[in-house]
Amino acid sequence: MNPSQANSASSPSPSTLRIFTRHPRLTLAGLAILGTGLGFRHISSSYRDNELAQKNSAAQNFYVSVDRSGGGV
Repeated sequence: MNPSQANSASSPSPSTLRIFTRHPRLTLAGLAILGTGLGFRHISSSYRDNELAQKNSAAQNFYVSVDRSGGGV
């Protein structure tokens, strides 16, 4: 039996979570990008929910749809 084969079979495999400790800048950059994306998604859904709530309001309805594209008049 080859000692290198026995040694490699009994050695622990590298952890998949080790990349987070070995590359902290990459981890922080990924978390920052993820947080930014989730923040935009939250704000977008909040705007949509508010718009639908105003549109479907049972009270005196003075709802006017507003285009938020940023274009001029």
